[in-house]
Amino acid sequence: MGTATSPQRSRSPEQTRRAITEALLDLLRESGRVPTAATIATRAGVSRRSVFVHFSDMDELHVEAGHRQAERLLATVEPISPALPLPERISRFADQLERVYEIMTPVRRVALAASASPVVSGLINEGDEWLRGMLSELFAAEFADRDPLLPDIVDAAVSWGSWYQLRRLSADDRRRCFRELLGKLIAA
Repeated sequence: MGTATSPQRSRSPEQTRRAITEALLDLLRESGRVPTAATIATRAGVSRRSVFVHFSDMDELHVEAGHRQAERLLATVEPISPALPLPERISRFADQLERVYEIMTPVRRVALAASASPVVSGLINEGDEWLRGMLSELFAAEFADRDPLLPDIVDAAVSWGSWYQLRRLSADDRRRCFRELLGKLIAA
């Protein structure tokens, strides 16, 4: 039993908390379902009790995992200048969405299945709002003086749900679909 708790004792509280959070994210990606606290503890190399020493409940752990997932997503995002020519912005934005959605998908699928939790639903909504904000900022000039619903139309066309539906296509065809959708909707 000493081996199960040894890694925890050699970690700081922040490192232990991070290990538990990473364990949850890894298990979500690998299994496609919400793991138990005991399974998370085993993966993190801590006792089940330690999970609840570092997190008051599973909702708090899910919030922390959502923030960690957001950090991972943000690390893949590169600023795109709204001053670039429209075709270049569309291409870069489509590439960026592909990266973000690839990282997001395994965790989001599980989160949607477990969306009875208001905490998890809130995290999904925050992520969707962040992507909508990026879209609105990048294409503000094209949205100006146009149908006020255009940002929502474009958002729906290139949402995670649309991308997920297109996963049956090759990566190149999926990117082409997003570029075509963005080009036709925004440049019209």
